[in-house]
Amino acid sequence: MNPDALLTIYLCVWLFVAGAVLGSFLDCAVWRWARGEAMFRGRSHCGSCGKTLSPRELVPVLSYLFSRGKCRHCGAKIPAECLWAELAGGVGFVCFGVKFGLSLELAQWLVLGALLLAVALTDGAKQIIPDRLLVAMAANRIVWLFALRQPLWDTGKGMLISCLVPAALLAFVLLAEKVMKKEAMGGGDIKLLLALALYLSWPELLLTLLLGCVLGILAAVAGRNRGPFPFGPSLAAAAVLAACFGGPLVDWYLGLLG
Repeated sequence: MNPDALLTIYLCVWLFVAGAVLGSFLDCAVWRWARGEAMFRGRSHCGSCGKTLSPRELVPVLSYLFSRGKCRHCGAKIPAECLWAELAGGVGFVCFGVKFGLSLELAQWLVLGALLLAVALTDGAKQIIPDRLLVAMAANRIVWLFALRQPLWDTGKGMLISCLVPAALLAFVLLAEKVMKKEAMGGGDIKLLLALALYLSWPELLLTLLLGCVLGILAAVAGRNRGPFPFGPSLAAAAVLAACFGGPLVDWYLGLLG
């Protein structure tokens, strides 16, 4: 097998492990945050019986599968969100590994992936996208802009053009809300798109918005959700897909225009 392919496989295996561990950690932290508990204090415990979990009950993905999604002590059902958070972290990190390989740039995207996962979990738990996470996304981009020695003028111009997408969306949403007399889209979602504009080109950002809508509809239908639906998780997943695999589709579309 090609040595480069072997290196990519090896990298992706460890990225999946790291992403799954991160997903488990963030899911626990957000679960505590949503219930008013200390996020980073105390050992992990069952949400039903309060029993402290042993190391073998905290292995990402495998512990959930082997326990069949139930607490070993009281038999209570473990929320499926635990498994999904671990899988999302692992798969998201693998996607970035496939796209960027073993490079300095990969670090920038892994940090973004971790923040997007946190955004998805907080929005899913309480329909809130904390501003501190969006500020962290912006700070991460600025740090790596200099660390990667990217051209400031060209990169900055691209960012400004990408920012026109959430600006246009904001104008449309405000008009729609004025006509319908009700909220059409959460302000946190628009701010999330603004933060993503620092990373993605404007065609990739449009693709993110389109994919996010599709994923959101599918998730709402699958979950038969009748109340307010958090859009953050769909946008976060769409951003990862657009960044890692949207290039050929964007090039094909722009080729039609030119």
